[in-house]
Amino acid sequence: MVIKVVMIIFIFLLLLTSWYLWHRRNGLFLIFDVGGDLRLSNILKWTSISLLIESVIGIIILFMGNKYLNLITLFLASLTILVFGLSITGNKE
Repeated sequence: MVIKVVMIIFIFLLLLTSWYLWHRRNGLFLIFDVGGDLRLSNILKWTSISLLIESVIGIIILFMGNKYLNLITLFLASLTILVFGLSITGNKE
């Protein structure tokens, strides 16, 4: 039961992060002006979409009942955030 509660909180945070990235894709994000940088705008857009898809997959897995399948959601989201972090650090602004 504790695992389900923690996974619900984690999936909620994924959805919140996805929403935030989607709304910042044409404005200011951290120290970057995303509106003038098409590459960074695309990174934010695709990261947001992938986090949304992973959240939906996580909700489906959560109701399947196997607690070990929740590792898929954790792994995919961690990998997506890792790639996102590495992508924006390579930005030349």
